[in-house]
Amino acid sequence: MGVVVFFWLLSLIGTVDFDSFDVDLDIETDVDGNVDTDSLGAFGSVLKFVNAQDVPVMIILSLLSLFMWLISITSNFYLNPSHGELLAFLLLIGNFVISVLLVKYITLPLRPMLKALKNDKEHQEPLVGSTGAVKSRVLDDSFGQCEVIRPKGAPALLNCRLSSDKEPLVRGAEILVIDFDPKDQKYIVKSLESQKIES
Repeated sequence: MGVVVFFWLLSLIGTVDFDSFDVDLDIETDVDGNVDTDSLGAFGSVLKFVNAQDVPVMIILSLLSLFMWLISITSNFYLNPSHGELLAFLLLIGNFVISVLLVKYITLPLRPMLKALKNDKEHQEPLVGSTGAVKSRVLDDSFGQCEVIRPKGAPALLNCRLSSDKEPLVRGAEILVIDFDPKDQKYIVKSLESQKIES
């Protein structure tokens, strides 16, 4: 809970934002910090249940942490005064289930608003044709993340992939966004270095 509070304090003073909260994990997130839940199996199903496909993951994690913290303090105070470890573990399981349900229903009203906001941003400023750099460890023909420059706003973090006949790129490589694949909801990019060589 302390880490979450620290993150939001930094956000309020402008030190970090959703896009700069770069956790080095192979989790597919889109421009607004949402998660591609279909790529994560069982864990993705849990995230989808709590609306992480439309609501930024930091809001989901913040609410989950808040509810689990409050329920943990209350349940252990009233139901586990002797601080038994087994009972505490059982209460933790129930705590998690209740917290997930609370997050799901509290974030439901946010989904339409955030989805409309995201679509509006994408229509205002097309991302195809933008340049940027690879942000994930590797960008290949299945997945990677790139940060592209938007003249009218903050840089956008995109789920991307290379065409199948291209060599993987590493973090920091310069790219050009050339297309968008609506089937897998990923932008198709090419290396700017290879384009310079061809020219």
